[in-house]
Amino acid sequence: MTTQFIINDKGEKTAAIVPINEYEDLIHQHHLNLELSDDYKQMIDKMIAQEENGQAKFVSAEDIKSRFMSR
Repeated sequence: MTTQFIINDKGEKTAAIVPINEYEDLIHQHHLNLELSDDYKQMIDKMIAQEENGQAKFVSAEDIKSRFMSR
């Protein structure tokens, strides 16, 4: 099976249908390509240590975005 496209009334591609094995390969490749910054790794290590000591606290997604997306 090859990749198939769904198009709208204007002929524009709006979706794609890919074979599941190709989809799984794409997802796997995406995860392999993700790189975490050293700062992010340190933050995760600190959060894990705090959780183990019963000191974990909630950090919002917006806080994380503001810390790392602006770099």
